[in-house]
Amino acid sequence: MPIAGLDSILANQVGIPQPGSATVPQSLGKDAFLKLLVTQLQYQDPLSPMENTEFTAQLAQFSSLEQLTEMGLSMAEFSKLQGSINNIQALSFIGKQISAKGNIVEYSGQEINLNFELDDNAEYLKVEIYDMDGNLVRTIEETGVPGGDVQCFWDGKDNTGHEVAGGRYTFKVEAIDIDGAYIGVKTYAVGKVTGVRYDHGITYLIIGNKEVTISEVEKILG
Repeated sequence: MPIAGLDSILANQVGIPQPGSATVPQSLGKDAFLKLLVTQLQYQDPLSPMENTEFTAQLAQFSSLEQLTEMGLSMAEFSKLQGSINNIQALSFIGKQISAKGNIVEYSGQEINLNFELDDNAEYLKVEIYDMDGNLVRTIEETGVPGGDVQCFWDGKDNTGHEVAGGRYTFKVEAIDIDGAYIGVKTYAVGKVTGVRYDHGITYLIIGNKEVTISEVEKILG
């Protein structure tokens, strides 16, 4: 009796679709792999059993598959643990004065100061404010702005003079020197951390009406 081929073995197994069917699995799990190997041994010709080298190779494949599966589960658990540690670590920032990169502000009906740093004196400066859908709501232009730390105030109104809805907004700054060359700009937030917010796996530190991620923190001032 000849050794049963792989197609024949698959045809005799319940729950393991045949190749070419609409339900062929994209990958073979370790349980299905082991079931397939045991079935292959059952169907082999006892007068011409599987070679030791072939059987050893299949066992090695199963061992590798099992190790990769366990590794994937371990990495998933480690990721959850790391996320919990980051959340706990974020709470230690509450009450501390920090300096952080960032361009997210929270409008709640009060004027907002937008902080940024210019590498040089700006002949012309433009601040654009966007809602969280990426729509431009306000453009603020200034001239003759000295380099260094700069504060630009936003009254919460859009370009038509209407007050915007409360919520989160982002801003970006472009600056040009007297020769028409662009100047380096860094947006940031300075202040006391008053709270922590979690959103879609990202941890935000709340600094007044601004928000930054932990990775954006540059200095803890006190």
